[in-house]
Amino acid sequence: MVDIYTDGACSGNPGPGGWGVLVRNGNAETEFCGGEPTTTNNRMELVAVIEALQSLTQPVRARVYTDSQYVQKGMSEWILAWKQRGWKTAGNDPVKNEDLWRRLDALVAKHTIDWHWVRGHNGHPENERADALARTGLERARRAGQPVQQPIQSPIDKKSTRSDSSTSILEIEHATVYRGDTCVFSDFSFDLRAGEHAAILGPNGAGKSTLLKLLSGEVHVMARDETRMALFGDERWNVWDVRKHIGIVSHDLQRDYLICAEGLNVILSGFYASNDIYEYQEFTTTQVTRAHEVMRELGIEALSGRRFGHLSTGEQRRFLLGRALVHDPPVLMFDEPTSGLDPKACFQYLDVLRAQIRKGKTVLLVTHHLHEIPPEIDRVVFLKGGNVVADGAKSALITGDQLSRLFDSQLTLVQANGWYQALPG
Repeated sequence: MVDIYTDGACSGNPGPGGWGVLVRNGNAETEFCGGEPTTTNNRMELVAVIEALQSLTQPVRARVYTDSQYVQKGMSEWILAWKQRGWKTAGNDPVKNEDLWRRLDALVAKHTIDWHWVRGHNGHPENERADALARTGLERARRAGQPVQQPIQSPIDKKSTRSDSSTSILEIEHATVYRGDTCVFSDFSFDLRAGEHAAILGPNGAGKSTLLKLLSGEVHVMARDETRMALFGDERWNVWDVRKHIGIVSHDLQRDYLICAEGLNVILSGFYASNDIYEYQEFTTTQVTRAHEVMRELGIEALSGRRFGHLSTGEQRRFLLGRALVHDPPVLMFDEPTSGLDPKACFQYLDVLRAQIRKGKTVLLVTHHLHEIPPEIDRVVFLKGGNVVADGAKSALITGDQLSRLFDSQLTLVQANGWYQALPG
C-alpha cells in the first residue's frame, strides 16, 4: 500500500500558487513541489495529485490524503456524472478545470485509489509537510515568474540515515516556517548540543512555541536549497523516533489533553505520543512498571486513578512531565513550564526541572518569564519577530538594558541566588 499526501496553496485566488506531494512506500519517502506564477488554489490541489500519480512507475494500491474536499468529493462522488454528461455540471455548465480533471481521471484508471479528506492546518503531520512543500513551490514560482517543478528529495530508506554524531542535538539553518498563512520564521538558524542548557526568551508572538511545534512535527520548514534541519545529526529523521529522545512539555499539550484520561494513562500515552490511550495500544509489564516509577519520582502516584480534568494545574503539569520522561529521553524541552502555577507549585516544579538537569539531561526552556530560568541554564537566546537577535551567556545578556530592548518596555532587573526577575521601571 502506497500512502500519498498532497496539498495546494495560492497567494490570492488567482495568484502565485504552489503544490506539494509526499509519497510514502514502506520506509521510502519522496517529496515533490512545484508552482505557477498565476493560478488558483483548486488547480494547485489537482496538480498535486496528478504529479503524485505521475511519479508512480507501476500500478499500485494507494491511499490519497488531501485537505481539499473539491478533490476528494470530485473523485469520489462527482466525476462519474460529469463524464456521463460530457463533462458538464448538473446545471449544464462546463466543468471548471476540465483539463486537469481529465488528466487525473486517466491516471487514476491505472491504479486502485482510496480517497481520504483530512482537515487542513489541524496538526496532521503529513498534511503539514505537504503544505510546507506547496508553499515552497509557491515561493519558487513567485521568484521565477514562471512554472517550476523540482523533486525535493529522492526516495530514501529511513533506517539507513542515522548519523553517528553524538554531540549534535538540533541544527537549524536558514529555515522558513509558516503557521497557516503567517510566516513565523524567515531565515531562522539555531543549534543545540548535548549537555548544553539553553533558554529561549522573547515576547509573545516571537515564535517561541512554534519552535517546539517544529521539533514535535506539528509544523514543518519549507524545503529550500539553503535550508537544513537535523536532529541528532539526522536530516531525515522520523518524528516518532525523535519523540523517544526528546520529551516536550507544552502549554498547548496541557490545554488540549483529554480531561477524561486517568493519571496512569497520561503517563502511558507517552509510549505512543498519543492523547490518552486506546484499546489497540498494548503495554508490556515493563512499560507499566516504568510508568509507576516515574509517578513515584514526581510524587504523583497517589493520583494515578484521578482524571486529568480533576487535577490542579500543577498536578497536570507533573503528569505531562511524567509522560515526557517515560522513555527516559536525554533531552527535555519546556514551554513556559510554570505558567498558571501559584508560587509553591511553581517552585516545586522548578525543583523537579533542576533535578533532571542534575541527572544529565539536556534542557531547552522556552519562555518570556525570567523567573523560570534556573541557575543551571547559562545560555540565553533572544527571539523577537521570528529572528534571533542575541545569543550568548546569560551573564552577558540578562541585563536591564538588554531586556528593555527585547520587550520594548523599561525594565529593572533583580537578581538573587542565581535567579532573575524583571520589575517595571
